[in-house]
Amino acid sequence: MYAVKANKIYEIEAAEKQKFIDRGYKIAELKDGKLDFEEVETEETKEIAKLVDENKKLKAEVKKLEKAKGEGK
Repeated sequence: MYAVKANKIYEIEAAEKQKFIDRGYKIAELKDGKLDFEEVETEETKEIAKLVDENKKLKAEVKKLEKAKGEGK
């Protein structure tokens, strides 16, 4: 198992995994000669998901308002 951040890659034990996640490292395993990153839910990824969802809702609302404005002419 590996912890990756910027240009640094550390080989770690499973017991150290959470410690590195808390420090902002991404966790990966070596599969077929390539690093395969795990999906890790952090506070940052939760916030990003929330903002992406809000962005979709706002874009839909803008589209709806633009359509209503176009029909009102």
